[in-house]
Amino acid sequence: MATGTAETTAPDGGWGWSVVIATFISTFLSAGNVYSFSVLYVAFLDAFDGTKSETAWIGSIFSLTFVMAIAVSGAMIKKIGHRPTVMCAGVIASVSLLLSSFATSLHQLYVTYGGLCGFGVGLSYIPCIDMTGKYFKKRLSLALGLGLAGTGAGQFCLSLGNQLLVDTYGWRGTLFVLSAFSFHLCVAGALLRPLQPYQPIPNKDCDISENGIVAARQKAGATRCVTPPENEIAISPKAGSSNEDSSTYRPNRRRCAFLISIVSSMYDKELFMQPAFLLHILFIGIGQAFGQATVATHVVRRFRDFGIPATKSALVASFMGIGQLIGRPLSGAVANSGLVKPDILYGITMAICGLVNLFAIYVQSFTGQLFYIMVFGMSMGGYIILIPIVVGYLHGKDKIGHGTAMVFQVQGVTALLVSPLAGYMRDKYGGYEQAFWVVVCAYSIASLCAFSLRTVDTYCGRRRQRQADAITFTASETFNSETLELSEFITTV
Repeated sequence: MATGTAETTAPDGGWGWSVVIATFISTFLSAGNVYSFSVLYVAFLDAFDGTKSETAWIGSIFSLTFVMAIAVSGAMIKKIGHRPTVMCAGVIASVSLLLSSFATSLHQLYVTYGGLCGFGVGLSYIPCIDMTGKYFKKRLSLALGLGLAGTGAGQFCLSLGNQLLVDTYGWRGTLFVLSAFSFHLCVAGALLRPLQPYQPIPNKDCDISENGIVAARQKAGATRCVTPPENEIAISPKAGSSNEDSSTYRPNRRRCAFLISIVSSMYDKELFMQPAFLLHILFIGIGQAFGQATVATHVVRRFRDFGIPATKSALVASFMGIGQLIGRPLSGAVANSGLVKPDILYGITMAICGLVNLFAIYVQSFTGQLFYIMVFGMSMGGYIILIPIVVGYLHGKDKIGHGTAMVFQVQGVTALLVSPLAGYMRDKYGGYEQAFWVVVCAYSIASLCAFSLRTVDTYCGRRRQRQADAITFTASETFNSETLELSEFITTV
């Protein structure tokens, strides 16, 4: 069902928990692939003898197409609905991974794994989050935390599982198995049952007016008919009105209107007018992308540099998944409790990410790195779940879908350059220390900006209000002066 259809009030449960399961499956397979790529990254390095920077481009292209697909999925939701969008995602992801298993060069993997697979799994992300928002209101933070915990579970299972599959069947067999797993996105799509629109049932005691409002007849002892909420009334066109004959529109105007509708469904221009949101995407989103892309892509290779065996290195990536599995529901529960403002919790989680990356630079033992990756996973999972919550908190619940997608798009464009940059720094300096110093600085800046989001939004909101008051006052003065001049002229005459 398209999003424009009127829907009933969010039930905060019921079939909504099946939608949470669908979100869990979607994030398990989609975002789990993103964060477990570090295992395949090492396998691709060994298989094709490319440089670390060249091989890292696979993950960067994957991240870019992943977030670009998030924007496209918003348009597809409006055109064909949530369920078909996720099912299309499952087919594309499965076929692309199957094609990747036959690749003979890095350039082919750029297209099949980086491009097609990233686009396929990205299509399934926003529809599940958006449908969760329709089923939940009071428990939205908790429901999103549980659903998006699939990322941590996916990273844990796929990181360790991919390493075992690579050791047993090689990277080609691993991609073949992942192709079968990704087809389960179609199952997740099948669970996204849309809420039924409000349909008033007429009876002998009720009249239905032109716009769908149910009015009770004046009868003694008659049961009152319930008037649907204002936002659930389907407005019908007025009698006698007719659309302009389609034959009068030229084909190029139709194409332009179609393209404009696609772009407008992908972006919300009102958000671009909000300074707090611009601060969010330009500084916080970019800072997050620096940290996520560097750690997720290079964490296994970095541990191999410390002399840690491949199996233990994959286990460390799995610990990052466990951290996310714990951090996402926990962060959602804390945000839902109201004990801490979402923007403050947002800044705290990013500050912790910066501190633990600083810790990781100086503590290189296996136990210390396990502690680092666990805490980093919890903090990273915590701030990712808070992205839609902070957008809704500052800009309104109706902006969650577009706002979250736009933040992810900025992160994807940034990740396109960050991951190869970290690989280049590793090749040049012989280690990841310099790259991780950049991660620490990026998270520090992002955290400070997160703490200032509400202040910026409040200040700009007051300034807009003062400007509106000034415009009203000026208009009132003009009207009064013109009225005075007119009265003086009448008196003179």
